[in-house]
Amino acid sequence: MIKEFIKSYKDFPKEGIDFKCTASLCASEKGFARANNYIYQNLLKYMPVDKIIGLDARGFIFASVLCHRTRAPLVLARKAGKLPGSLVRKEFNLEYGTATMEIQKDSIDRGDKVIIVDDLMATGGTVQAVIDMVYELHATPVAVACAMDLSFLGGSKQIKQQGIPFYAAVEYQT
Repeated sequence: MIKEFIKSYKDFPKEGIDFKCTASLCASEKGFARANNYIYQNLLKYMPVDKIIGLDARGFIFASVLCHRTRAPLVLARKAGKLPGSLVRKEFNLEYGTATMEIQKDSIDRGDKVIIVDDLMATGGTVQAVIDMVYELHATPVAVACAMDLSFLGGSKQIKQQGIPFYAAVEYQT
């Protein structure tokens, strides 16, 4: 069971929130291995993929392990101002404002099949921004994978409604 390696913090970052911490999952050799094995066994082992996109910052951790296992190149989706060169960017809404994600244009080729990896799926805004950039680069998102899905916040449902398969090692329904 992977959930036993995930710590919860009541009232963080504000009252009423039960924060599920993927850092505690990463800090456990067994938990980290189980989460990565689940994603690999249930998704990447069977799916043809040209690139894997890791989302800033904890998505990099899980994506890099999966890239190593599949030999697929790692593409970084970063917060604004962190990447050099010619970029594609997408602004999206957060609970209290907006944010922007960026990808280097030459890191994804026309026609690439990509998997998007993050540590956590909540409302889906960050992942949706990356999906939009993938389409802008004339590539195809073939799946989204996360270590943890907070499905009660609706992000994974929105991804699935677009016909993009979604996989998570752990799901919290409430």
